[in-house]
Amino acid sequence: MTHPSEAVAGPSLPGLAPYRERVEDLRQVLLQQGSLGLLLIDVSALAQIEHQYGSAAFGRVMAMARDLVLELRGHEVRAEDIICLNDRGGDAFLVFFTPRRREGLVKIAGLRAAAERVENHLNRKLLRLATPYLGSLRRVTVGFALAFYNPVVRPERLVSRLLEEAWDCVRVLRAQRELQTRCDLQEVLLADKLSTVFQPILDLRGWSVLGYEALTRGPAGSVYQMPLRLFEMAEQADLVFELDRKCRRRALLSATELPTEARLFVNVYPSAMYDPEFRGGALVRLVEAQGLTPDRVVLEITEKSAIENYELFAEALSELTDRGFSIAVDDVGAGYSGLEKIAHLKPRYLKFDRELIRDIDSSYIRREMTRALKTFADSIGSAIIAEGIERQGELDTLVELGVGYGQGYLLGRPATAFLPVAVPAIRAAS
Repeated sequence: MTHPSEAVAGPSLPGLAPYRERVEDLRQVLLQQGSLGLLLIDVSALAQIEHQYGSAAFGRVMAMARDLVLELRGHEVRAEDIICLNDRGGDAFLVFFTPRRREGLVKIAGLRAAAERVENHLNRKLLRLATPYLGSLRRVTVGFALAFYNPVVRPERLVSRLLEEAWDCVRVLRAQRELQTRCDLQEVLLADKLSTVFQPILDLRGWSVLGYEALTRGPAGSVYQMPLRLFEMAEQADLVFELDRKCRRRALLSATELPTEARLFVNVYPSAMYDPEFRGGALVRLVEAQGLTPDRVVLEITEKSAIENYELFAEALSELTDRGFSIAVDDVGAGYSGLEKIAHLKPRYLKFDRELIRDIDSSYIRREMTRALKTFADSIGSAIIAEGIERQGELDTLVELGVGYGQGYLLGRPATAFLPVAVPAIRAAS
């Protein structure tokens, strides 16, 4: 049986000693100075990088995280304080505070304040490092704990207990924040603090407006303002079903001035297929109440969301298409679904992910991927909508590749009203 101290070590990080090598130093601090504080910087969310991209990528990000933590010296951390890596998995950095000479024992209030400052500092910087690897990363959490020398308890046991209490603090802080997030989102939903904007989708051949995508915003100036962040937080709070229903209703209620012949693209989570409001004639009645008809409404299903049972899902979609609704599969090229499964849904539109479109004019691989996906779309009778077009070079390349429709800031920004679209000047594709 393996002793805890002999557990498999985490990643090797030059310049930062593992916890097991500093235990004796920590023991001496307790014996000689009477107290020891700990900030535990939990970076376990970064483990997703190793699972998805391998140990090399994980090691690079952890090395950058180490550098950020070591930068705390001279600010939150003094030279005599001890920084090390939690080597029982590599999921945390440990900052041990020794007593200040003039102040006597380490104080819990000072630890709490330092934890908050370090957490805010790292969340601003570390999340940027992880962005290329993780689309969504939960907050770094910094727990804290304090130990006093007790002559009847072995110092090494006090140090071990200190680590356990810091982890307990992390779990409590996480639970508090999750509860606060859930309460905040419930307030947003109950008080109807959502707003809807519409972004045009253009025909890249005749430059007419195919339709508008309805995008939901949270309260202005809040962390929930942007749709991506809003839905990420709703997923974490298990409120995505309620949010999706609210957004769908708001999009339809806001579309009374939709221009004639233009289609309304409404984002729908796969779970909405089993919402009673979505089944039977309920959705038809809601659409018709706004002066629309089902043939002018396109339901966007994101490919990034896992669909557990494609047969049941396709059956639910078929009921909607039989009533006149069209289907678009969003984020094609970025999700988990295979092309065979997408074909099984028989979508009218395939929306190519913005990461595939970005800098497509200078990327041979992205051009070839788009060319191959267009061949697939043609074979199943689906039209292509390229998302995230922001530069003229991207637009020219897409026109050259025969992509039929486009959406992005170059073509039109989201607005609260269905504004006339200024058609951009087209340079001849070289």
